[in-house]
Amino acid sequence: MLHPKLGRVMNVVYYHSVVFALMSTTLRIRSCRKCLRLEKVSRAYTIYSFFVGIFLFLNLYFMVPRIMEEGYMKYNIVLQWNFFVTLFLRAIAVMGCYGTLWLKRHEIIQLYKYSLIYWKRFGHIMKAIVDKKELLDLQASLARIMVRKIILLYSAFLCSTVMQYQLLSVINQQILLAFCARLTHFLHLLCVKMGFFGVLVLLNHQFLAIHLAINALHGRKARKKWKTLRSVAAMHLKTLRLARRIFDMFDIANATVFINMFMTAINILYHAVQYSNSTIKSNGYGIVFGNGLIVFNFWGTLALMEMLDRVVTSCNNTGQQLRQLSDLPKVGSKMQRELDVFTMQLRRNRLVYKICGIVELDKPACLNYIGSILSNVIILMQFDLRRQRQPIKDRQYLIHLIKNKTRM
Repeated sequence: MLHPKLGRVMNVVYYHSVVFALMSTTLRIRSCRKCLRLEKVSRAYTIYSFFVGIFLFLNLYFMVPRIMEEGYMKYNIVLQWNFFVTLFLRAIAVMGCYGTLWLKRHEIIQLYKYSLIYWKRFGHIMKAIVDKKELLDLQASLARIMVRKIILLYSAFLCSTVMQYQLLSVINQQILLAFCARLTHFLHLLCVKMGFFGVLVLLNHQFLAIHLAINALHGRKARKKWKTLRSVAAMHLKTLRLARRIFDMFDIANATVFINMFMTAINILYHAVQYSNSTIKSNGYGIVFGNGLIVFNFWGTLALMEMLDRVVTSCNNTGQQLRQLSDLPKVGSKMQRELDVFTMQLRRNRLVYKICGIVELDKPACLNYIGSILSNVIILMQFDLRRQRQPIKDRQYLIHLIKNKTRM
């Protein structure tokens, strides 16, 4: 049972991933039967994925030509170093993304098969337990959330495209080629983020559906409650293991995305400082789209962190929903035993997202993330102040020499 709106939104996410070869194999979507099946693992799509990865990697070369001679970075060493660091991180992101897809291709295909089996198995359980209207309302709300995320990603892409075009000092074939190469990488990062959002929305759907199933147990017959609760507990454990498996499998790829988001935010804010100092000339459109880029970029970063935190919280807060069943006046021995087993399972298994198993992403980490971005921008501003003071000292020294010569 899938709401049509959520199905259409997930189709948009899927086709974005297929175009940029972010899938290890394609899926066959049958809308009439509302089911998903794996296509036969074709060599054509594997070759297509290989060529897309090589194309994006070679595109990095075309982003560099003559930018130091004719671009706005010509006299700013900080912008030049930022550009090369960003270029290096983009190369790591491409290698991390497609390296994961190629090296773990068979594991990812097995994950697809496992996910489809899981979805079909527990879909029947949800139909039998959860009220259809409540489940469809949940899916409709998640579809609206996903639509907002897609609009947010494309709004940031639009603002970034306009600002990149305004920064072109000279229009020629090489500059336009570098501009198109940048747009290609922006679209690739957009599709990766969209795919990550899509996975998080589906995981959040499953955990929230488990909450609905636990709440629905209040109205069921006493003799059937303990069997239903056992099925719900098994579903929660399978969903948690599925989430851990997805996070572990795409750990390196997601880590490169977060690093690139960090560097992109620093670049955007530092460019904003250059605009405010009139170091980079702009017009009214530049101011509007520049401010829009800052807002949409940080909004997108916070939205991704918030969605990730929502998935982790919805998994770990299942125990609060389970306490409502424990407070019932009449609980049989079998039901009490299943409650104890489920409670122990929740205590032993908590979902945590860590980047490369080191940095745990939660709300405090999100605040530290934003604070680190601002701190790095402030450090870069110190180099600007030093460069601005140096010409003043040189002029004062020249004036002093001229005065000494006139006196002599």
